[in-house]
Formats: sequence, structure tokens, C-alpha cells
Amino acid sequence: MRWLTGLTALAIPLLAGCGSSSQGTPTATPLPRAQLQRVYSSAANTYNNTEAPITQAENLYCGASSPQANLTNCEAALSQDRLTTIGYDNSLRGLAFPQSMKADVTKLLSDDAQLENLLQQASSAPSLSAINSLTAQIFSLLKTTSDDARRVRSDLGLPAASAPPSATPTPSAAA
Repeated sequence: MRWLTGLTALAIPLLAGCGSSSQGTPTATPLPRAQLQRVYSSAANTYNNTEAPITQAENLYCGASSPQANLTNCEAALSQDRLTTIGYDNSLRGLAFPQSMKADVTKLLSDDAQLENLLQQASSAPSLSAINSLTAQIFSLLKTTSDDARRVRSDLGLPAASAPPSATPTPSAAA
């Protein structure tokens, strides 16, 4: 999974009085690098700590060959996975990143949005078979978002994060 998880309000164009033209959109000033590192690390740590038990539940309840396979519990774990990813993404959306990082952050958020959509589909699927039919797409996006997060960490000058063993699902565990 991704080893990653808002603060600043979005800039809003302001109107200058009755009928006059727009003053433009203020540009948010990027946070100092050390502050971005702290906030990003906190969001990523929150995500990782929350994600580990979710991944365990997904492996336990979603695997077609798991003796504990259970649709309701699997859907709950997938839904929690989606909410955890959304929380992480919301933390990033609220930050003002330097221009040099915006493309990498935008790609991470875009790929996460695709993952969130797949997790939504899986968490409301009618059967474990339907969930397992989405597994390959989910794992592909997990690899992509993990790579995206590595780029963002690198952009911030942070060391690569490593996954705890319990948070490293395998396609065979979920299929």
C-alpha cells in the first residue's frame, strides 16, 4: 500500500464592490519546506497507522480462499480503506505546495481519486466474487499511488517510507 495523509483554505476570487471587475485569485504562499515535511509526515503516519489494520481485515475477510471470508466485513474494511484514503487526500489538498511539486501532488490526488472510486464500487459489491473481480485494478492503482507518494516524499526531501509487513497485501491474499 501507499506509505503516506489540510490545512489552508482554497483561494477564492473576490469581487471589488458593486459591478466592478474581479481582483483575481490570490496565490497561496507555499509553506516552508520543514513545515511541509512535518505536516506531510503527520498525514502519512496517520494514514499508515490506520491502514495497517484495515489491510489485515481486507486480507482476512475479502480473500475468496480465506476461511473467514465474509461479504459484510469485507465491505466494511473496503469502505474504511476508502475513507482513510480520502482523509489523507484531504490533508494534502489543504496544503500549499511549491510549484515544483504541484505536478507530483496532482498526480497522486488524481490516482487516489481513481482508487477511491474502485474502493467505493468494491465496498458496495453484491458478492465476494464481484469484489475479487476488481482486485487486479485495485492492486494496480495501489502500486501507482505508492509510486506517486514516493515521488512526493522525494520532492519534500523525506526518506522513502517502508511498509510494515502486516500492511503489505498480496494479490493472492485478496483473490
